[in-house]
Amino acid sequence: MKKVFVFFLILLFFNACAIKNQNNFSQSIAITINSPFLKMSDFGFLIKENQALNLEVYHLGQAFFNLKIKDKICLNAVCYDKRVFNKKFFKNEYYDDILSDILNAKPLWQGKKIQKTTDGFKQNLKAKNYEIFYEVSKNKIIFFDKVSRIKIILNYQG
Repeated sequence: MKKVFVFFLILLFFNACAIKNQNNFSQSIAITINSPFLKMSDFGFLIKENQALNLEVYHLGQAFFNLKIKDKICLNAVCYDKRVFNKKFFKNEYYDDILSDILNAKPLWQGKKIQKTTDGFKQNLKAKNYEIFYEVSKNKIIFFDKVSRIKIILNYQG
């Protein structure tokens, strides 16, 4: 019985000292955003940390754009409710997690009108307040809303 107790004690010790999987992921990207709110084309990093998504964009080696998505969307340390941010940035309310879905290369509106391609998918979505073309491939994401004139292009590097 004493050996079993010592074994479990040692097992507990090594488990406590083990490095936990943080679900962290970082990808270098070239990003272009063209909207009435923001225009830029530069390089940066898309960082996924547990439940947060962080987009850091650099210009001349300096971080000048930091977008963090968790329960709110924070742009350069100013935080907004997701719907308020969407209205300001996209000029449309859409749904709360549309920007997160774009950055995570997930289908919009739970895959509505999705068309599979050889290395990803496309969606063409129309409603009275938007006309969206969205394409995800192995190395590229394109989001374009013809009505609000919003364009987001992400090119994965390396």
